[in-house]
Amino acid sequence: MKLYKTIILFLLTIPLFSKDIKIENAYIKYTSSRTSVVYLTINNKLGVETKLIQTKSNIADRVELFTMISQESGMKMIPVSEIPIPKNGSAHLTPRGYHIMLFGIKSPLKLKDSIPFRFLFSDGSELQTNISVESTPPNKDLVYKLTPTSKEDLNKSKISLEDENDIDMSNFDSNEITQENDSQHDHSEHQDHSEHNRADILAPAGIMNPHIHEKGKWMIDYRYMGMKMWGLQSGTSGLSDLGTLYLPFTDPTVQMPSGSLITNSPIGTAIPILSPNKYNYMSVPTEMTMEMNMVSAMTSISDKWMLMFMVPAVKNKMTMLSSNFDKAPMSSAGIGDVSFSTAYRLIKTEHQNLFTGMGISLPTGSIDERDNMPMMGKQKVPYNMQPGVGTYSLLPQVSYNGNYKKFSWGAQSQASLRIGKNDNHYRFGNRYEISGWLSFLVHETTSFSLRIAKQRWLNLQGSDATLDPKMDPQNDPYRQGGMRSDLLIGVNFLVTSGIFQGARFGFEYGKPFHQNLNGPQLATRELINMFVSFTF
Repeated sequence: MKLYKTIILFLLTIPLFSKDIKIENAYIKYTSSRTSVVYLTINNKLGVETKLIQTKSNIADRVELFTMISQESGMKMIPVSEIPIPKNGSAHLTPRGYHIMLFGIKSPLKLKDSIPFRFLFSDGSELQTNISVESTPPNKDLVYKLTPTSKEDLNKSKISLEDENDIDMSNFDSNEITQENDSQHDHSEHQDHSEHNRADILAPAGIMNPHIHEKGKWMIDYRYMGMKMWGLQSGTSGLSDLGTLYLPFTDPTVQMPSGSLITNSPIGTAIPILSPNKYNYMSVPTEMTMEMNMVSAMTSISDKWMLMFMVPAVKNKMTMLSSNFDKAPMSSAGIGDVSFSTAYRLIKTEHQNLFTGMGISLPTGSIDERDNMPMMGKQKVPYNMQPGVGTYSLLPQVSYNGNYKKFSWGAQSQASLRIGKNDNHYRFGNRYEISGWLSFLVHETTSFSLRIAKQRWLNLQGSDATLDPKMDPQNDPYRQGGMRSDLLIGVNFLVTSGIFQGARFGFEYGKPFHQNLNGPQLATRELINMFVSFTF
């Protein structure tokens, strides 16, 4: 019975299908976005010219024909109503010529999936075939002939498939094409171009750079930032733990009377002799680990605006050495300061983006955490051990990124500007950061990065009356500032198949190469950053 139905169906439909038109070397360009492109060769063995007038598939909301033309400003992409196929010849759909665009892909593409397509021709015939999703052309040795659009193109009538990435339309934004001005569209209007299926679309793990997603989509991001510190330092010089404990320090803000009063002054008044207030610390830090786990949610409300919400969890551990040679651990943990931010894309070209942004952090983190201290029992932990800062902070930012072929790069400048004083009558100093990086794309799934970062942070304004600055240098509001320069290497990964397709993760490791601290402070020795993100 099944065989009978199959034969009847075949006899009924055979007039509709072309016997002399064949599709070869076809593939859908893999991407994680909702826009992709189809490349292929159509061979026409008919004795007359025919035209491809329509392509249909349930894979996307719209399946449309396009071509590339050369203009003075560069290559331009425009929609076409048909693609000519010469008699006894072929039409090659390539990155620099005719191609088929897929807009509004309904389900995420998966490598090696086979998608049904129908091709309709001007002579009334049609052809059905399945096309595979691939990240690279199925036949890399094939040389495509381009469709010449000018005399200049006649001298460039062939292009190897290996050059396909020169022009990649997998993330073209169809909404930016209008019927009135089709010919003016160029690649600078692509929606994030080919970045969506690159491992280096996101900056190295230690940077949260702005990124415009497809409108309506969300990205959930988890990041870990760890910092290990040991060895006391003041300025650019190292200090020993015992030397810091037993050598006297002076408080430049307090001068105490010493000696006797001068009563036989020529001016007839008693003048006290003043000397700096000398003291010895009761304890000093020897090592510290600072860890921050951050979860953020980001979305794009347009092709220019991005919103982000972030919740950090902070965990600090420290070892203290007291003047009687006892060592004791100290720790604190809790939710840090929650932040909201927005970014606006000022400039967008085919290979570059410039963003500006502003955020605000809320004083949700504690500034009253306590733990056991050497020789003192349970006391409030120092300023740098508290999970929060206790004040609102403005978070301005400027970010730039670009890419070309296998290279990408970027720079970011940001600040934390404190507003007012907290409930304990002090304000953390402002913090300023600038960072630049260069990445190399080994494969669309893997990239390596090199980053240089510089930070400067200022002393506190005011003080917490419960923190004695002569007990521990970390309690001194005038010994909190400094600057540091770091060198970091990193690797980013993109998952292109399986249940976690589209997920991204990365690692970064670095060390400071210069520090100048208002010490005694613990010097930073190692930096570890990690992230995992997923867009849906």
